[in-house]
Amino acid sequence: MKLSGKIIAYFIAVGFVLVVGLIIIASYLMGYNVAGRRDRELENRDKIIERIDSFRSVNGHLPESMSEVGFKQTGGGGYYYNGIIFDYIKFNDKEYVVEYTSEDGVLTQYHEHRWTEEPDICLIEMPVNTDTIAAINRISKFEQDYNVPPLIDSISFNKSRICPIGDYTGQPDSIAYIRYLYKDGSIRCEGWIAYFDDPEDDFSNQFGEWKYYDQEGNCYRKFWNYKQKGKLIYETDR
Repeated sequence: MKLSGKIIAYFIAVGFVLVVGLIIIASYLMGYNVAGRRDRELENRDKIIERIDSFRSVNGHLPESMSEVGFKQTGGGGYYYNGIIFDYIKFNDKEYVVEYTSEDGVLTQYHEHRWTEEPDICLIEMPVNTDTIAAINRISKFEQDYNVPPLIDSISFNKSRICPIGDYTGQPDSIAYIRYLYKDGSIRCEGWIAYFDDPEDDFSNQFGEWKYYDQEGNCYRKFWNYKQKGKLIYETDR
């Protein structure tokens, strides 16, 4: 019995040492993986900035969207690059902000040539026409109350090779002038769209001058920048 007890105690001790050893190794590997993931994040976010700054150096102005510098757009409106989903906010031809939330859940921001993390991030002051943009977004938002067939005319093939700035993987094959209506038949918004297959589907994007009308009779104007035969057609918002 005494020998059996010693053998059992021996195996318990060996097992304990093995378990402790495995825990130490796992902790080391976990720390290594976390450090490696963090290093990759820092490298990838700097590559985002390099692309933006390179575009500005070549063209003399910032890109209108990240699609212009090769980043894929997500369904939520942000952009994706090697595990980072980020937002791009352009103030003018020289100033911009890039924001993303790290895998650790920390809001991270690039502004004034440096990266910062919350709570030290800059509170962004929106452009002076933010009220107009808010009104346009409210008017153009599709809701059930506005489920009225639009008026479509001037349909033609896209001979001018027009391509709105956005998440396009090819050049739209057609263009048209479209008017969206309120339920009472008055115009809600109107302008040119470029599209594939169906002018009312999700792949129809505005380009050029659009007008938006609220139900109080106010008209809001916005120019949606686009490319024509590869050349950027650009106009600042008023």
